[in-house]
Amino acid sequence: MNPRLLVGTILIGTVGLVVGRAMPGPVAVAIVVAIALAVAVTLEAVEARRIRRLAEQVNAWVGNEHRPVDLRGSDAWRQLGIALNALGAAHARRGANLARERPWRRALVDSLVQPALLFSDEGRLLAANGAARQLLGIPVDAGEITVVQALGSAALADAVREAAGTRAPVTVDVEHGRHDLRAVVSLVGDQTLMIVHDRTRERRVEELRRNFVVNASHELKTPVTSIQTLAEALEVVVGTDPERTARLVNRLGVESERLARLVRDLLDLRRLEERGPQERVPVDLAELVRRTAADLVSRAEEREVELSVEAPDRAMVAGVPGDLEVIVANLVGNAVQYNRPSGNVDVTLESRDGHQVLRVVDTGIGIPQHDLARIFERFYRVDTARSRETGGTGLGLSIVRHAVERHGGTIRVDSLLGEGTTFTVTLPIEPTG
Repeated sequence: MNPRLLVGTILIGTVGLVVGRAMPGPVAVAIVVAIALAVAVTLEAVEARRIRRLAEQVNAWVGNEHRPVDLRGSDAWRQLGIALNALGAAHARRGANLARERPWRRALVDSLVQPALLFSDEGRLLAANGAARQLLGIPVDAGEITVVQALGSAALADAVREAAGTRAPVTVDVEHGRHDLRAVVSLVGDQTLMIVHDRTRERRVEELRRNFVVNASHELKTPVTSIQTLAEALEVVVGTDPERTARLVNRLGVESERLARLVRDLLDLRRLEERGPQERVPVDLAELVRRTAADLVSRAEEREVELSVEAPDRAMVAGVPGDLEVIVANLVGNAVQYNRPSGNVDVTLESRDGHQVLRVVDTGIGIPQHDLARIFERFYRVDTARSRETGGTGLGLSIVRHAVERHGGTIRVDSLLGEGTTFTVTLPIEPTG
């Protein structure tokens, strides 16, 4: 029992006995009631002050060091003190753990390779690594800005709020500027961590692969259909019409060669796109250019094109012979194929600043300016009808670009419609990358 209540009860009882003997009954009762009310009010005020002091002590724990409360008196007050002290100690331990974890979380964000951001439970930016700042355009001195200000996307900001509200991981795909992003948001303690994956290149590769399959299927369908049609026609005329049979056989050979060339180019492109290790050997690029030009002389004469080569006796590079042959054969072959009668093809090779520079200049039909940016794409043709008529697959320049890049080189094209085209390939003499 509360000691103050016990003392008050004894006091009221004693006063009641004394007053009862000294005064008449009604007066004595009134006096006792008045004294009891005064004692009750006094005790209530004392208890209220005690509770206020206790509340002040507990409130002081927020943001400060935990100091145990000392509650004396009845057993109930002592039990309350024990419970409050246990709660305060647990709160202090949790606060200490959070204080230790928060710097570690920021360090973790800074160490991640992928774009990462950390937000407080109030929706303020606490940390963002360099990759995230570059991707989302967040200034280094931005400070603790809001989620929307940091992310610049309502969908990303909603994902942060949803993760904080549901306390469950949230994944969202959004378009942010020119980027396709996938963000994964999850809680880390009382803070929210967002990891962003830039899927722009991945989506681009997927689109290119889909287009490649469609284009390859279309390109393969043409010679295969022609071969099938020619074979059916041969079944009808063979043995009965020798002249027509000869024409069909000749045409069949042309279509078969076209199909073989397309398959060969597809395999070359697939090989060049692989990023595996390459064994490089010394290759005399000057000898390779002269040999390729010699193989194309007959075709140039058929098209009335003059082919000339200017190269030193030796021009060594470290490379893959087959890939270098693909580069030279495609560029010189295209210069002859898409030239005009009585045109010229000039092939020059020179050493410059640790590189071999190959230049193929023609006086052919040229390339429109709006097509220059796309001529290295797979299956892209400037003149579709003429390309197919001459047996082109639309893969040659794409193969050239991949072969040049795998050797650490560069390729540039300059062209003027109706006047001709110049391709310049620069290859390092020593292997790079």
